[in-house]
Amino acid sequence: MKTNRNVHSRGLLAFALLVCGFASGAETITASSSNSELTFNGEHAGMPFSGTFEQWQSTLILPPAESPTITATFELSSAKTGDWTYDSTLPEADWFNTEVHPKGAFTSLHIAPSPKGVDVSGELTLRGITKPIEFSLEGSRKMGYTATITIDRLAFDIGKESDPDAEWVSRDIVLRLTINR
Repeated sequence: MKTNRNVHSRGLLAFALLVCGFASGAETITASSSNSELTFNGEHAGMPFSGTFEQWQSTLILPPAESPTITATFELSSAKTGDWTYDSTLPEADWFNTEVHPKGAFTSLHIAPSPKGVDVSGELTLRGITKPIEFSLEGSRKMGYTATITIDRLAFDIGKESDPDAEWVSRDIVLRLTINR
């Protein structure tokens, strides 16, 4: 009878763990340029410009998961504005330097629930330079998520040679992430 109780107890434990896993709401979200959007905008000579990264992917494991994480990579050569002048300049050595640094990346270090979604801190790597960033990922699993992230392009040496004082291109570039559900 003891053997049956041990088997029964292990079965109940396994069932409880399975139910808790489903009840926790832990879910892996895979977002990419095929189902979501990563855009950027700024100003050039006082005129606004905007563009999109046409190739990127991200994996999000959000709270209430026990170990929430976000990782993302994006092909820097896929940045497109629709303006030939910008599109031909962005891959050059002074801007994204895509021959040497073809990809950008983000890795979360801390994710915590917030009233509007989740607060995220992590590291963004561009041109081989890694800097800490923080942002709020607002929304829900049901509705999708958005995030607005402002980066200092000069901190990543983007356009530093041709516009070191941000006289022509805005120093702050705004990234907007939209994860559709």
